[in-house]
Amino acid sequence: MATHTVLQITDLHLKTPRAATMLGINTEAFFLQTLRHALDAHPRCDLLLLTGDLAQDPCQEVYLRIRQHLEKTGLPCLCLPGNHDDFELMQQNLSGGQIVCERTFQLGAWSIIVLHSQQADSQTGTLAQAELQFLRETLEHNAHRPTLIAVHHHCIATGSPWMDSMQIDNSAAFLQLLAEYPQVKLVTCGHVHQEFARKFGTISLFGTPSSCFQFAPQSHQYALDNLPPGYRLFSLVDDGTFATECRRVPLDMRDLDPKAPGY
Repeated sequence: MATHTVLQITDLHLKTPRAATMLGINTEAFFLQTLRHALDAHPRCDLLLLTGDLAQDPCQEVYLRIRQHLEKTGLPCLCLPGNHDDFELMQQNLSGGQIVCERTFQLGAWSIIVLHSQQADSQTGTLAQAELQFLRETLEHNAHRPTLIAVHHHCIATGSPWMDSMQIDNSAAFLQLLAEYPQVKLVTCGHVHQEFARKFGTISLFGTPSSCFQFAPQSHQYALDNLPPGYRLFSLVDDGTFATECRRVPLDMRDLDPKAPGY
């Protein structure tokens, strides 16, 4: 039975100029070290899944730098937007060849569905009615395929009230829709800058560490953690089973400045 490896890297927050820092760290350098660590451990990866907030300063220069970095991997890359991204610019600069911003992706028996949870001028997520309709139609047409859904914002509480105020605002409708389709095995997100795992019925829900700075779990107000960057590994088996774990990158976080202008 074939097994497919997906590496999820999220919340890069790349800035311009290249050497610019955020909260005291160079987010681009951290992303590159996270990417290198992931690919050194999993050189035969089948897909790089980038789940939003690729840019902190969304402009062509930043997206072209991301493209250059991803092209060097030689791997298929699936990119989706976060609340800090400009999706139009992403489509212009991160589409073509091995790098795509597609809504669906087939990997062996598995279907990967990408949802856009951006809300104009807001850090809170939402899934528009058209987005939910796209999801329903795609699930109807792929009832025989085990399914992974990727979205930027989280759809279930993390336990940090300040962060949970920014989750998908119609999460209940989203989860109820998913519950109608037994082929949905898991949902993975970015945005939360921390590792978490929850269950909704038979569906597994995951959050993934950022490739730069992390948020402290179970915090009532904005707070940073001193954990290093990370990424998530998925092993998708064609029989519909899967395994997943988060890996951390051994980077020194002593330069992280919690007093610097925030997220």
